[in-house]
Amino acid sequence: MGLQRALQGLAWSGAGLLVAAFLMGYAAPYLPPARFWWTDLFAVLLPALAGAVGLLGIGLVGQGAYSGRWGRLGIGGALLLLVALRFGTVPTGEASGRDADALRVMTFNLSPAFARGPDRERTLAELVQREAPAVLSVQETWMKTRSASDGGGLFVSWPLRVLLEDSVGYALPRARPPETTIYRPVLGQVRLDSMRVHPLPPSGGSDPRSRYTRTFFTWQGRPAVLYNVHLHTVGPRPWDLPGTAASLARWRTFLRTYRAGALHRADQARRIHRHIEQETRPVLVTGDFNSTPHQWAYRHLLQGFRAAGGGATFPAGWPLVQIDHVLVGPEWRVGSATVPGLEATDFVSDHRPVVARVRWRDGYEE
Repeated sequence: MGLQRALQGLAWSGAGLLVAAFLMGYAAPYLPPARFWWTDLFAVLLPALAGAVGLLGIGLVGQGAYSGRWGRLGIGGALLLLVALRFGTVPTGEASGRDADALRVMTFNLSPAFARGPDRERTLAELVQREAPAVLSVQETWMKTRSASDGGGLFVSWPLRVLLEDSVGYALPRARPPETTIYRPVLGQVRLDSMRVHPLPPSGGSDPRSRYTRTFFTWQGRPAVLYNVHLHTVGPRPWDLPGTAASLARWRTFLRTYRAGALHRADQARRIHRHIEQETRPVLVTGDFNSTPHQWAYRHLLQGFRAAGGGATFPAGWPLVQIDHVLVGPEWRVGSATVPGLEATDFVSDHRPVVARVRWRDGYEE
């Protein structure tokens, strides 16, 4: 009897810890990050936690109904309701429509340092040609504009060189800021009128990596603006830091770095959201948010928008979380969103792209 009670105690303790972790991750998007940044760690695990809590809820409901323990029945039902509210629906297309009426938008984190060489350049070109986005926003890939006195030319990193080849068929916006290094370029097969660059905290004034772009374009005769963003990095993972896995110093360093990154992402999301609120054109937001749909920065940017969805994008070899997103304003509707399979992105990036099909909402007028 003593052993049985001890095992039951351990089981209930484990269930309690599971539910506590689930609730902390569940609440993460609604809690102020200045105090509750650490809940983002549980939010990353929320899909797995929700699966385990769902099984626990089913067990409690079944046990409560069978034995007449209404408290367990109520707790199990409440847990299942929470799981259903968060995961019961996923972003889906609103209407099929014709492809000719849809604007295909791709976002892709494409670092020049990740992969080079003829085979990978060919893989990248084939991927983009197969997915055929009319607008392509990339992150980490950089370009440098020259002044008018230098002829107004460009110096571009290798992924852009591949995409700007005539055989692939993409072009940069017609008007670009001079003498600027841009890490969030946008390319198009539709008319891209101009691109502007804006700084983000903490170092956007001096570091071009800490900036976002706004690209003005015209689709079916109507003007729009696309935000291409890359929120602050999560930082090194614990296993990437020096020292043994059990080292307290290693984990303290990780948590300190993670906290700083979470607060920077929150500040950046606020800055971008304030800018979006001032727009008079319909808005699309694309990029690497370094945030899952269950974290604060993503939820803050989602206000007033609809998520295209798509699926997990990182890491590319075995995607576990979606941190690359396409958001559409109320003037748009989503036809579909997909994440190309591994064979299309192998060795090109450590992310997978998201490809969304959007069109103007019925009845929208400028």
